[in-house]
Amino acid sequence: MAKTVFEQVTQQEDLLDVAEFRAAAEPLMPEAYRNFVNNVGMERTLHDDIAAWQALHLRPRALVDVSHIDTTATVLGQKVAMPIMTAPFVGSTLVDPEGEVATARGAVAAGTITTLSMMGTRPPEAVGAVASGRYWQQVYFMRDRGVVKDVIDRAVAAGASALCFTVDLPVMPAFPRPMRLAAQALFQRWQEPEHKMYAVRDYADRPMGATFPDAAATWADVEWMRGLSDLPLVLKGVIRPDDALRARDHGASALIVSNHAGQGLRHSQPVAHALPAIVEAVGRDIEVYADSGIRTGADVLRALALGARAVLVGRPVLWGLTKGGSQGVERVLKLLQAELAEIMAITGASSIDKIDLSVLGAGGISPHSR
Repeated sequence: MAKTVFEQVTQQEDLLDVAEFRAAAEPLMPEAYRNFVNNVGMERTLHDDIAAWQALHLRPRALVDVSHIDTTATVLGQKVAMPIMTAPFVGSTLVDPEGEVATARGAVAAGTITTLSMMGTRPPEAVGAVASGRYWQQVYFMRDRGVVKDVIDRAVAAGASALCFTVDLPVMPAFPRPMRLAAQALFQRWQEPEHKMYAVRDYADRPMGATFPDAAATWADVEWMRGLSDLPLVLKGVIRPDDALRARDHGASALIVSNHAGQGLRHSQPVAHALPAIVEAVGRDIEVYADSGIRTGADVLRALALGARAVLVGRPVLWGLTKGGSQGVERVLKLLQAELAEIMAITGASSIDKIDLSVLGAGGISPHSR
């Protein structure tokens, strides 16, 4: 009898879940980067996100044929092996020389999509060369519109399949002292050639501040960005239903419900609480994804049950990259896929489209879920 996805992945005698990858990876990280990743001094929002997912209790279903579990999904018409993608993250060359290129290689090996941060180190051309079309380009709205347009043009030429516009950081947040010290130490490292952000390095001839986020950006700028290419536009950082409707009306193809995993607005509403109202608001008009605080395959299932089409994960992928390079990224993603497959079987869902609210116990559903 063919082995299940869970059996295929867990039969290997190495790290068996995201928590083990974290424990193995964190001692290998530069201290300042580890503190930055862990939101030192401003952990509350991230902790709330993790707790909100875990508070959604699951219910097993009896006597359903789950001898074959299909975790494949489609996002913006593109088939993926699992409804799990990599979120954009900065600083990955501090833990692996290839940085975002290794992340992309691992994501492609796992059969899914990688998202390159505009504040990353490896440029669109390098990521696109290994991503085989499974690459989204994340964009911040910079003060210099020419920088934004040029990065998008480069992403299109590199084979990106979507643009991911992060909208929840119009200004850089005022970090508490521990996080500020970590960020200051990292900014020093990011001046080194091998770690310099490409959006800073490649546009060094622009006026001072050109590559800083533009606090004056509005919904009209979403329409402007939408007109720069034929790629689908995904808005990341939407947490309110009224903003979700505005995004739909201004041409977005999809939304990522996200609170920046606690590195933006402190005390933000947990994504698990915000997600259902956004799904209800936009219906089937546009696709909805979720990120922030997802650590297990059970969390992925919870997000799908609340109406997300897929999720993005950041820190777990970073821990995989730190511990094992591109193979570590692939391993983490396949572990999450295997956990998802196992939980799908126990809750009676043989495919992604069979996951719905019935898998959640009523006592575990937030009042905001309805």
